[in-house]
Order: sequence, then structure tokens, then C-alpha cells
Amino acid sequence: MAQLASERPYPRGFVSLVGAGPGPPDLLTLRGLRALNAAEVVLFDALLDPGFRDFFPVEALAIPVGKRCGRMGTSQEDIHRLLLLHGRGGRRVVRLKGGDPLIFGRGGEEAQVLEAAGIPFEIVPGVSALQAGAAAAGIPLTHRGVSRRVTLLEGHHLPDSTEAWKSLVQGGGTLAIYMGTRRIAEIARSLLGHGALPGLPVALIENAQCPGQTTTFSTLALAATGVLQSTTDGPGIVLFGESLHHRTNPEMNHVAAAALLGAIGEARAPGGRGERRAG
Repeated sequence: MAQLASERPYPRGFVSLVGAGPGPPDLLTLRGLRALNAAEVVLFDALLDPGFRDFFPVEALAIPVGKRCGRMGTSQEDIHRLLLLHGRGGRRVVRLKGGDPLIFGRGGEEAQVLEAAGIPFEIVPGVSALQAGAAAAGIPLTHRGVSRRVTLLEGHHLPDSTEAWKSLVQGGGTLAIYMGTRRIAEIARSLLGHGALPGLPVALIENAQCPGQTTTFSTLALAATGVLQSTTDGPGIVLFGESLHHRTNPEMNHVAAAALLGAIGEARAPGGRGERRAG
């Protein structure tokens, strides 16, 4: 069997902040899997697929530490406390986080806590929900001659100045909003009010790469009226940008390609499961 260049013994009292990807266990990286195989303690997020438990060593202490919007969960301070407790106790710890630890995952905060305490750690990147959802829907986040930048925002903390909104519109590229599914109409109106074109395509991706992924397409003008709404209880990402015109039809059994709205002007053949058009 081929040996990985990164293979090395894990020291005692070592913490791995591991990105689990957006959902399916088979998107976990090999390095993340290796860290899990060596774990004595696993602190794992609430939104992770139950299948991840198959990767936990039988003797490992598995502690759910998830936080879900609008529901009770483990505080970030308690997560820090557990990391310090088990790291100082000389155990090999994996903090298994959905998506990528450093993209709206508070991995930076956890790393700072470990560093300040003198506990050795590593950060293992994961497939982000943005990458995974766009790939399943066939949406290129960048496209030559169309989109040369991707801007990530958190829906709970949107720009609060005219200058910031104008900069987003004038910068072009693809705009991705995490945790913004309840503010789609507000965001669309702000973009329109600062010069974005009414026909700009918009996509709402929910449950990225999971069997229940849905992708709903609209235009900026229609989204501003409130017609683009969540269709599931799962996490969602909203995409705005001309690159959506250049989407493809990946062969996946849980999501199928469909047309953008005819109003966009580049409608393709209408498609099937997992996708819909708002408006």
C-alpha cells in the first residue's frame, strides 16, 4: 500500500482541527481520516453525517459539541474548555468541524486558544460547503472572462455602508453569502440599489452535497421581491454572479442540472430532481 508523505506519529497532547467537509463522509480528506484513526477524543459538530462515527476509533471518547441556529448547543467557551482539558491531559484530540475550519468555522479562535495554552496542534483543511454545493450544482465560482474573484460574506454581518455595497457591485465576480437564507430579499434589494443589474442570476443551494441538496435559481430582481425562499431546514448558501450563466450538468444521482430562468436570457433545457426555479 502506498505511504502518505504526511504520515508521522502523533505526539501526546496533540489537537487536530479537522475540516470534515459539508456532509458526506467520503469528502473527508485522507489527512483528516488519519487524524481520526489516531484520536482518543473526538469533539464533533452537530450537522455532521452520522456515518462519520464509523471512522471514530471504538475506544475513543466521542463528544458532540454542535451549535445549531436557533437551538441550544455547546457554547464556544465550553468547546475551548474541552480542547484545553483533553489536550493538557495528554490525549490525541480531533476537533471535527463541518466544512473547512477556517471559513466561518471559528477554527481560528480555537487555534489561538490552543497556541496560547502551549498545546501543539494542526489545522487540516476540508472541502467547504461553498465548493461542494457549487460543484454539485455545476456552478463555476470563477470563469475565464466572467468571474475572476469570489467574495464570501456572512449573512449575520452584512455591509453597513453605501461604499461597501458599491464596492461589492463594482467588484464583479461571484458573491457567496453564508448563513443568509433569511435575508435574500434584503440582500438583493441592497445590490439593486447600488447598481447591480436586475437580470443578475441568483442561486440558493441547500444541504450542499447531501442526498437532499436542492438548488433554486432566480434573478436579482425577482429575489428582491421575496420569491426566493428556503425549501428545507438545512444550511444554505446564496450565490450571485454572472458565472451562474455558465453552469454545467454534472452526472450526480442526487442532484440534476436544470435551466436558469428564461428571463436571464441564456436558458438551457429544463432539468430535474433537486432543482427548481423561483418566480
